[in-house]
Amino acid sequence: MSDKETEQVQIVVDSTGLKIEKAEKYIGISKLNSFLENPLNLREFKKKKKREVTTSVSNGKEYYFNPKNKDSIFYSYFFPDLKKESIKMDEIVVFKYGENKHTYDDEIETLIEFRIFNPDSDLGKANLYGLTKTELESEFGTDYLTFDNGIAYSNKNKILTIELNDSKVKSFRYIKLNTENVDQDLIQQIIE
Repeated sequence: MSDKETEQVQIVVDSTGLKIEKAEKYIGISKLNSFLENPLNLREFKKKKKREVTTSVSNGKEYYFNPKNKDSIFYSYFFPDLKKESIKMDEIVVFKYGENKHTYDDEIETLIEFRIFNPDSDLGKANLYGLTKTELESEFGTDYLTFDNGIAYSNKNKILTIELNDSKVKSFRYIKLNTENVDQDLIQQIIE
């Protein structure tokens, strides 16, 4: 994907002669890149969910970004849907290391993945659940890969996969990858 923005110019002729007016800039790509760089304020989200969380240590996935720090772990936070809209729990995976790696309020953890199956206003700008495909394209553009029942946006080593049902977001995942080579094979590995 390119970081270039394109500008559409509309030329209007009125009674005073030729007049040029600027139309809206297409900024979907820069919005997407901004979102992928910082999709969630993890600390604020965790503060709001402190009483509604279960945790576990995980091995991570082979495609996860992994700095290979000594004494490090992948940690999963599971957040139940208190409105019971889904039986699936939302999950956030982080990379932790150092002496605070087993504390909830670890300030140096790195967001690796989140999987969202439920609407949640606490996600802020990452609350994509229920948006239409048209709304996603308006926000992030149309430069995406497709898979069976969804689309995938990517930039550098970050990917956003979105499962659609009747052209609405049913679930979505953000992942910080160990590669910048995002192709259909990697997407298939992720969605399995």
